[in-house]
Amino acid sequence: MSSLLLPPRGALPKTNDEDPVDYYYGLTAPLYRGRLTVAARLLGAQHGSLLDVGYGSGIFFPELARRAERLVGVEVHGEEERVENALRALGVDVELRAGSILELPAADEEFDAVVCLSVLEHLRELGRALDELRRVLPRGGVAVLGFPVRQPLTDAFFRLFGFDPRELHPSSHTDILRAAESSRRFAVEKVAHFPRPLPLALSGYAACRLRAV
Repeated sequence: MSSLLLPPRGALPKTNDEDPVDYYYGLTAPLYRGRLTVAARLLGAQHGSLLDVGYGSGIFFPELARRAERLVGVEVHGEEERVENALRALGVDVELRAGSILELPAADEEFDAVVCLSVLEHLRELGRALDELRRVLPRGGVAVLGFPVRQPLTDAFFRLFGFDPRELHPSSHTDILRAAESSRRFAVEKVAHFPRPLPLALSGYAACRLRAV
């Protein structure tokens, strides 16, 4: 598939003060676009129904629309209408629902694939979150998880923007990978990271592809 498909700058709403949508453009674009590229590569194509948990401004939906027949998003920010209207103006058909990863507003085995980027690092209940992602997938379904790598440079990056890294991200990439590997309901198929030339421990962002078992 061709390069990552993103909307023009300003086409999507900033849903709150911490929404990173602006970081996908300008100096920080390589890191933020890189994490979507890694996730898209792991997701592959084609899927029937796909759920994006923690979609934010909806930045990933134009790309996901090329990879799935039906798109649904779940978020806690309460800006579903604004995001849905902006995506509709871009020609992206998506159903947005309000809800938490710990209690997804979705039926059992409703989706063929799930994407969850930059959510799990904010949680401590990793096992519970993984169980809920597994609930909405059938056996053989795919889950792609993405999360920042905890290391001195990424800590410095978050501090630069006024965040305490440990308060912002109580779970590290190793915590998340360990939880995925110990889950009896998923099998870890692949782990990837960005930038690729660096070892995982020194990279900026990591992702993994899980298979529901």
